[in-house]
Amino acid sequence: MSISKITKSLYKTKDISFPPVHLWNPELCEGQQISINREGEWFYNKSQIKNKKLVQLFSTVIRKDDNNYFLVTPSEKVPVDVDLAPYVITNFEITNKGIHLETNLDYSFDLNKLNSTNLIDFEGSKLPIIHVRNGIEGFFNRNIYYKLIDIALEQNVIKNKILYIHSMGVDHPLGKIA
Repeated sequence: MSISKITKSLYKTKDISFPPVHLWNPELCEGQQISINREGEWFYNKSQIKNKKLVQLFSTVIRKDDNNYFLVTPSEKVPVDVDLAPYVITNFEITNKGIHLETNLDYSFDLNKLNSTNLIDFEGSKLPIIHVRNGIEGFFNRNIYYKLIDIALEQNVIKNKILYIHSMGVDHPLGKIA
């Protein structure tokens, strides 16, 4: 199947189906440099990949093994250098159940027990990283992060100087309070 046909199939519905990359164990294929920077932009050999459909296609075959990311097909496993995380949370919706998050790659999910946040050290700050799917992570863009902080401050869930936001019966850490 050509890239064109695969990308067209991605846009037939908003429900993205993911190939079974966890079942594939191909040989490591090095030589190309694929990276994702702190802003969620994808690069091939230091040139930005501007074709959103191609980036979306790549996002469906990304896998995390032992804290390293790879693009995986049945015949190749290509390393991906990731500054922070592959997905960027770019929007959210408050529902009667909790918080529904949307990513830069047209994938959406609920902030729940499985897809929760975890605080990590990044460049001298504590940042929330979100489990998006199958061990793959995302991060909030600044605008969404600040809006969620405002909501969390209204909820006033603070434990051990950590601010939490409540969604789907779970408190999710957002950051340290001074």
